[in-house]
Amino acid sequence: MNVQQLLWGDTREEATIPLYEPVLALLPIIASLTITSWALSQRVGYIVTGTTLVAVSAYGLFHPEIRLQFESVFLVLLGGYWLGLLAHYAVAPHTDLLQYIVATPLAVGALVVVLPTLITGREQTFTMGLTLVGVVLAVIGIGMLLHELQTSADLYQSVGGSVLGIEGLRTASLFETPSDYGFVMMVGSLAALYTVLARRGVVWLGALGLCLVGFLLSEGNAAFVGFTAGAVLLVSGFDRRFGVLGIGLAIVGVAAVTRLGHVGAVMETTLLTRVDQWVASLERLAQDPLLGIGFADTAAEIGESRGPQNSYIYPLLNTGLIAGNLYLGALVYALGQGIRTRWTPWTAFVVGLTVAIFLYMGFESLFFGGFSPASITLGLCLGLLLYSPDADGPVTELRSKFQVR
Repeated sequence: MNVQQLLWGDTREEATIPLYEPVLALLPIIASLTITSWALSQRVGYIVTGTTLVAVSAYGLFHPEIRLQFESVFLVLLGGYWLGLLAHYAVAPHTDLLQYIVATPLAVGALVVVLPTLITGREQTFTMGLTLVGVVLAVIGIGMLLHELQTSADLYQSVGGSVLGIEGLRTASLFETPSDYGFVMMVGSLAALYTVLARRGVVWLGALGLCLVGFLLSEGNAAFVGFTAGAVLLVSGFDRRFGVLGIGLAIVGVAAVTRLGHVGAVMETTLLTRVDQWVASLERLAQDPLLGIGFADTAAEIGESRGPQNSYIYPLLNTGLIAGNLYLGALVYALGQGIRTRWTPWTAFVVGLTVAIFLYMGFESLFFGGFSPASITLGLCLGLLLYSPDADGPVTELRSKFQVR
């Protein structure tokens, strides 16, 4: 083994697409970071992210060598949900609702249809890019924390809280809240874990360690739960014995943080607060089960300080049981399609990352069709779950480009 292999691992990748395409696929995720960052206003972030999605969609649509797939069942389910949004807007127009009506088709086109074609064929390149994003954010977060510790002044928002009961260690990096930072670091850490197992190399092992340190300092409890389950699924794609080992390590880790009192503290504070919000949301939904409450002030409607903070109750509460269940059905269908495919390291990564996001969604409110990092990554995962590079099916007449499965 030469020095280059020792540092960077196995650099050979059976690439079937140009190098720049997985870089293009990273752009929507990177652009979405501006929405939840304190460095830019949300309006600027939305413009940057929306423009990036339009540009990526145009590239995939007009590139003569790219064949785009449409998963018909998924589109029917999500299309029914979208029609429900239109019906809601006809009854009670709302600015947030109009944004989702416009953004959801764009998200489907860019994230579900185009981006998987830009990744499949250079999967390792894509995960290396995600890893580097995580490394940069971790370095910034650690640097901000060290700067904060050098003075008694509060220099940064959401920096300096407790981590596992130890005061002064929490950081949010470029984000307004540690939970947003925790989600991105969950994604970066899973990507780093996949890269290490696929390529080896001291550099990528160090990147994984740095991502995990940055992730730990976020104390994003929902992201911790997601990462644990996602990592077990991911490693099982390389060797099922790794999966068994991962389960064992997860049990030991949970036991350790329970002994430290962290699990009990989270259950007494964060979890119980969310349970109250979930119950209040379901009670409010019971009053208008067919159409829900629309996109009014959710917190005011349920009598809580915040909304339901649950991405499964949230769509039901806002759109009602019909449209909400069509939306949730589309998510479940996509996951089922991904699980049904041949279990490879890449499949395990995609399914593991999706399961991690689904678990995170149980404690935070987000919609597919939004432009936040969590919504963008969710959309990409749905596309990767549904994409099949070897699929055979009828091709429409539009330049023999679109394949319906």
